[in-house]
Amino acid sequence: MKGLLLKDWYQVRTSMKTMYLTVAFVLVILVFSTSNAYVFPVSYAAVFLGILPVNLLTYDQSVGWVEYGRTLPVSKKTLVAEKYLIGLFCAAAAVVIGGLFITVISLRTGTTPDKDALSLLAGSVCAILLINGIMLPLYYRFGAEKARMLYMLMFAGMGAALGGGTVLMDAVPEPGAAIAIVGVLAAVLALYAVSWRVSVAWYGKYKK
Repeated sequence: MKGLLLKDWYQVRTSMKTMYLTVAFVLVILVFSTSNAYVFPVSYAAVFLGILPVNLLTYDQSVGWVEYGRTLPVSKKTLVAEKYLIGLFCAAAAVVIGGLFITVISLRTGTTPDKDALSLLAGSVCAILLINGIMLPLYYRFGAEKARMLYMLMFAGMGAALGGGTVLMDAVPEPGAAIAIVGVLAAVLALYAVSWRVSVAWYGKYKK
């Protein structure tokens, strides 16, 4: 597992470094801007973190890694679990980055984060896990080329999940908001686990 994670880390450093440095640059600019809005910056970071596992799988398939991986003394469960683990890392990173951004904005403006901030961070986690939970099995089954038509829908899907989650949380009374968030996160994690099992079953099924 460590070797697989290291491989993908090298891939991020060489092929995707510019994209994520751009995201970091945009966040830094927004921190020092006069605006106290945080919804767009937090969602912006979550979207680009959310597409990382699928991007890595696309690179793997383009260079034949999926076929090569089947020759290694590593089980399909481990090969697939590594991408899903990266998805969890991305969700955690989205919470950390979003939380830091909201904290900095709050300190600069002298305000206190409200329920909407918690809903946004929870929505970021749910959006990342849901989109990867849907897209990864499709990529394993049909390959990047056939599933590419759904790629752009991820952006719309993540935006809808983030926005829709915030609206739903606003409709929940304050005392029940935390319970609702925990319940939704638990459901999303359960679906993520089911998605992993489907991806394991479909690993190596697609033909170029």
